[in-house]
Amino acid sequence: MNVISIISFIVCIGIFFSFFRTNSDLLSPGKIFSLVWCLVIGVTNLKLSFLQKSWPTDVWIQILIGPVAFMVGILFSYLINFDKKIWTNLSLKENLNIFKLNYSKLFVITIILFILFIISYFIITLKAGTIPILAKKPWIVRRNFTMFGIGLFLHNVFLIVVLSCIYIIFEKNKKIKKIFIFFLALISVLMYSATLQRYQVIFSIFLVFVLLYYTTYKINLKSVIIIGLFIIGFFFLISSFRLGELALYILYKISKMKFSPDYAIFTEPYMYIAMNLENFAHSIQKIDHFTFGFYSFDFFTALTGLKHWIKEYYFLIDDPYLISQSYNTYSAFWTFFRDFGILGVFFIPFGGGLGIGALYYSFKINPTIKKLVLYGMFLFAAIFSFFNSVVGFLWFFYNLIAVIIIFRLITLPENNEKTIFNFNYTFSNK
Repeated sequence: MNVISIISFIVCIGIFFSFFRTNSDLLSPGKIFSLVWCLVIGVTNLKLSFLQKSWPTDVWIQILIGPVAFMVGILFSYLINFDKKIWTNLSLKENLNIFKLNYSKLFVITIILFILFIISYFIITLKAGTIPILAKKPWIVRRNFTMFGIGLFLHNVFLIVVLSCIYIIFEKNKKIKKIFIFFLALISVLMYSATLQRYQVIFSIFLVFVLLYYTTYKINLKSVIIIGLFIIGFFFLISSFRLGELALYILYKISKMKFSPDYAIFTEPYMYIAMNLENFAHSIQKIDHFTFGFYSFDFFTALTGLKHWIKEYYFLIDDPYLISQSYNTYSAFWTFFRDFGILGVFFIPFGGGLGIGALYYSFKINPTIKKLVLYGMFLFAAIFSFFNSVVGFLWFFYNLIAVIIIFRLITLPENNEKTIFNFNYTFSNK
């Protein structure tokens, strides 16, 4: 094991043990982002595949600029809010009555979102002729299972799951409605899963985790470790069943792994982590022109219908300079580098770190459910930044705008800011 990997793993262990401190927040942006990126850098630098190469010093610097700039932005937010009193997680859980929403409206809006989801699903199924999971060539149907405009309502699965979770947690009565809305969420997830798309499901599950962590006693460090180990074991099991021994061996050979074929099952998870930065490092040395915001603001061109026209006119390739066609992601920071070079990979992540830090402290100083959901969405983007940039995607922008509008409709007139100090709770200056 090389020095970089050793240092990265030591930092990961240090961050992990810091979670055991009293009043430590498992989901504080600086800790969770540092943990993920140190782990990714450590794993990537093990260089367990012959597809991976050593990186020159200048490439290392360009790769680290993005994560460091993001952390600097978070640090600025921390310094700005250093002397302000914040709610501890325990005090939030003990005072759920500070979160005031119109649950009747929330219930109705969830049903409307579900109906739009069903209509969209039905129309797209008619267009595609079937759903991906039932198709003879599911990968082809999966790619075409969309439609401009109405296809956005497929992403209501996220909104349905999150709003259902909020209703179940905070509505103290209405047991029949709780059961009903739970099944709406379950049906949405199952139907969406049948399209063989996983991102929205993972996104939804993560937001449920965030809501439960900050508002209930169901999530703690012990349960996180147990659930994490279970999920890792589950994905390894599914991978072995899905691919089979022969396919695992073929993937192992295609990936040119350095370890024994006896451990071929580790090929897929390792390469899906390592090849993001590997592609980024490779592409940095190849790029000869920039795209000036086309990929960073993907949602704008997709919304206006200009996306495909611009790509065809300028002959833009979404996945250039790939080391292997089997692995086609680069990390979020490639998006910013490809658009604006060094300036983009510094200033955009810095602004992102400053923004998520400000949102985190805004929630901890003056908590509302809307702030918590928005924070969870951007925290998800930060965690998966080693894989891709989701913030610029149209589906993320759609969900973001929908959340803001929905909470404007369901928030009660009596503002949380005016009633917050009527409750007894424990402050923390952490």
